[in-house]
Amino acid sequence: MKRNNNKIYAMMLMLGLATASLTSCSDDDKQSDLYGAVIPSSVEFNLSQDKQQLIYTDATGAKCLPMIKGETLQLEYTMLPENTTFRDAVWSSSNDDFATISDEGLVTAVDGDGYSIVQIAPVGLYEGSGINANLKVVVSKEMRQATSIAVTSDKDEIYSGDNLQMTATIAPDNSTYKTVKWSVDDENAASIDPMTGVLTGKEASAILTPVKVIATALDGSGVVGEKTVNIRKVVAPENVTIDQTYSADKGYVCALNEKSLTLNYTTVPAECTTSQIVWTSSDENVATVADGVVTFKGFGTVEITATTPATGKSSTIKLNIPAGLIRETFHNENHYSIYDAKQSGNGTSTSHEWHDGYLTITTYKQNATNQRADLKWYDLPVTLHAGNYPIIAVKMDDVKDLESGITSRNLNFDVVGKSVSGKNFKALGGGNNKYSSEYKCSDGSHVFVYDLSKVAFGTGGIAPTNETISFTVFQLKHADIKTVDHQLKFNLYWFQSFKSMDDLESYIKNVDGLTFEKK
Repeated sequence: MKRNNNKIYAMMLMLGLATASLTSCSDDDKQSDLYGAVIPSSVEFNLSQDKQQLIYTDATGAKCLPMIKGETLQLEYTMLPENTTFRDAVWSSSNDDFATISDEGLVTAVDGDGYSIVQIAPVGLYEGSGINANLKVVVSKEMRQATSIAVTSDKDEIYSGDNLQMTATIAPDNSTYKTVKWSVDDENAASIDPMTGVLTGKEASAILTPVKVIATALDGSGVVGEKTVNIRKVVAPENVTIDQTYSADKGYVCALNEKSLTLNYTTVPAECTTSQIVWTSSDENVATVADGVVTFKGFGTVEITATTPATGKSSTIKLNIPAGLIRETFHNENHYSIYDAKQSGNGTSTSHEWHDGYLTITTYKQNATNQRADLKWYDLPVTLHAGNYPIIAVKMDDVKDLESGITSRNLNFDVVGKSVSGKNFKALGGGNNKYSSEYKCSDGSHVFVYDLSKVAFGTGGIAPTNETISFTVFQLKHADIKTVDHQLKFNLYWFQSFKSMDDLESYIKNVDGLTFEKK
């Protein structure tokens, strides 16, 4: 490591000047000359553009410059402020085995594969001041060229005037150069910073203009990566019409557990900048809205309105989120509320696999002859309302149908909740297999029904019809599946609440498209 031994002298001189500057004023307010040293506030490297293009940031946050064994580089620096009294600086290298630096700032890549931290600092402030500039010189024994470049971005389309960060992933991972030169094939439609990869859409005549973004390796290999990004012209919407399929006025009801609803809508003109549409909610305690996506917050009715600012025209839809409605049909892979309770034992564990419209549940070994796989509701609390939706139903395979040796299983509705008035409710049915009715469907599945007007809770009795009950524990225990010595798989199709048995039967017939017999 090299240091300039003049730093002690410089510090003493600076201290002397600072002492000399402490002069007094005369009685007649005549000001004496003041002398003071101007000390550095910052120092930074000046790199040519071609070298700046090679700089990358590693996992530690260090700025890295790749070099090849035997390569040299003359470093320059800028010290601020420009009127700094003492502009002398000292160069240092943290590991001369990989890179050295002369007193004049000439870096020599000695050997690879390794690195050295090269630093420039003002002489008098070398130790602990924090005023310095550092560069991690990463030395390779030889050039390892790129073989491929993958170009990615968070979006495939942007509007004119918007920015998009492009990312290049170079293979192999140990390629010497980690950065690329960015360019586009149509500079009339977009521009890109050649070093940072920030793409900017320009105003174009066409509604949609595809632009090819190109990342070129800097190692002379000629390897490039490409991705097409569409630049969409900004066109103000003049009118908007929300599709009324989900309208409460048409009888549609939304389930709180479904979390959100994406509204369909049309615009005039059809190709326009939809991000300019202003979406509002009449009651954000019930639902919020952004870009046509409604997020449910609570029970009640709410009006969602879309407005085009340029013309003031608007469209509204009324949504109803009633208390007590549960609708889990497993059509959203990214959100579903009920699945296996993640149990394990005897070297086995439960699991589930999502399919569009059902889950496949795997049991675990409860003991030598029994299997088990409880179904747990994770999106809590679950709210029931016996006055609005008294029928609780689950459609699933009955494991007794899977193998001839399985003679029994127990379904036990384990719940813990409290009504608005403060009454506690636990254990729907109060024991095993206390469902009020069962349907065998034509596809072989079963629907197990708990009618809240008939099935009492073990604690709390029959549910009230004039208030909600919120449950913090809500699971259907599926235990004592016997006699079987190996794990089983069964399907869970849906879990829902209904206004009546007629509504349930209508759903099985008209939505599921099945016939059934009541057992």
